Amino acid sequence: MLESFLVVLEDHSEALIPYAVSAAKALNAHPTVAWPRRDASGLEDGSIEARLEAVAGAGPALKVRAHEGLQAFAAAAKAAGIEAEMLEPEVGQDPPRDIVPRFARAFDFTMVQQRKAGSAPGRDDYTAALLSESGRPVWVVPAIQRQVAQFKRVLVAWDGGAAAARAFSEAKPIFVQAAQVDIVTITSAHTPRSVAQGGERLAARLQRANIAARFHTLPSEEDPSSALLSYAADANADVMVCGGYSHSPLRETLFGGATRTLLTSMTLPILFAR
Repeated sequence: MLESFLVVLEDHSEALIPYAVSAAKALNAHPTVAWPRRDASGLEDGSIEARLEAVAGAGPALKVRAHEGLQAFAAAAKAAGIEAEMLEPEVGQDPPRDIVPRFARAFDFTMVQQRKAGSAPGRDDYTAALLSESGRPVWVVPAIQRQVAQFKRVLVAWDGGAAAARAFSEAKPIFVQAAQVDIVTITSAHTPRSVAQGGERLAARLQRANIAARFHTLPSEEDPSSALLSYAADANADVMVCGGYSHSPLRETLFGGATRTLLTSMTLPILFAR
């Protein structure tokens, strides 16, 4: 199900607000919108004392920005005829950022915005914590996103893993709206035949449900994430569905990984599941 979702706003969420509102309308889903409180642990740089001082000094300004962001979302939702719940900071409804992953468990998925186009996620990025701790899918909107949500062409990244299988199952409400679903496996000389067999079965399942779907193998020795993003651009895909963080988020952060590459270089919204 994708009927109830949490929208996490931060500074520079300009792309997220119109996309989330349009996704709510397209999916007939109910959004709950929060601007979580930051604490000292959420800041990347400086000593503990400096971080505490920064949080204390920025508190009133952060509350003002949070209120303005929530009101901007409320206005956009009202204009679109969407009922949305705003968690206002002045009445203590905003969750502290350290409990956001646990808070997100009450929803079908969480929607966030990529922090900055072309930049790798930092320690204080929500996406890794949400994926690893919430038990729910995370829908990430690129910072460069300008189009509203649409699902005419959907790309499913299939590697035969458990996370990819979970993502496929969670995305069924998107598939039923698609004019075309492309299930794509990036193959190399070491890819087991069973991966392609699984992708073929997924395409057949969608076809039996009267959803236009096809399976592709894309031979490539380059980074699979780069190959997927290139395919998505060539196919003019509206959204990608894929598994996320098959390794631990810490390992991905330290050594790279497919999820980290996608979050850094994404050019279309991506629904991750783990």
